[in-house]
Amino acid sequence: GVHVICDKPLTLSLAEARQMKAAVDASGRIFALTHNYTGYPLVRRARAMVEAGELGRIQLVQVEYPQDWLTASPEKDGNKQAEWRVDPARSGAGGALGDIGTHAYNLADFITGVEVSELACDLTSFGPGRALDDNVQMLLRYANGARGSLWASQVAPGHENGLRIRVYGTKASLSWVQANPNEMH
Repeated sequence: GVHVICDKPLTLSLAEARQMKAAVDASGRIFALTHNYTGYPLVRRARAMVEAGELGRIQLVQVEYPQDWLTASPEKDGNKQAEWRVDPARSGAGGALGDIGTHAYNLADFITGVEVSELACDLTSFGPGRALDDNVQMLLRYANGARGSLWASQVAPGHENGLRIRVYGTKASLSWVQANPNEMH
């Protein structure tokens, strides 16, 4: 009987997601999933520019989210954040895709408003004995004919939190990097 704000992973399976949706629909309450990067003023400005047609028709979308923190297998050294993230029983089947790839996808979706119609995805686990992906590379085809790519990695040395997006239209392009959120090119 209360409104709920939740972080991801939201559910561990499609069946659980459908149960949750049914419960939300029956409750009449607000249910929200957090995606914090859409709150940055320049991310909202980028969305407004796309909606106003300033970039023209969107043709290319490149989004990436590299991190390095799972490179040395911290889950084996008692790091609690790493332990649950690499355990499919606790985090679901998502791995890096579910942990940070979701933020990259959400950012591209929020800014462009263009629906993905097809994708090809390569999930890789570089961590020895790791059950879930720690690197994902994805090719995207959009409903309007645009193309794109998404790369999310937690084994990319030198990148603490490297969320970045580039959007190219027929008239202009934009680029935004979360590490310097008050600049957009």
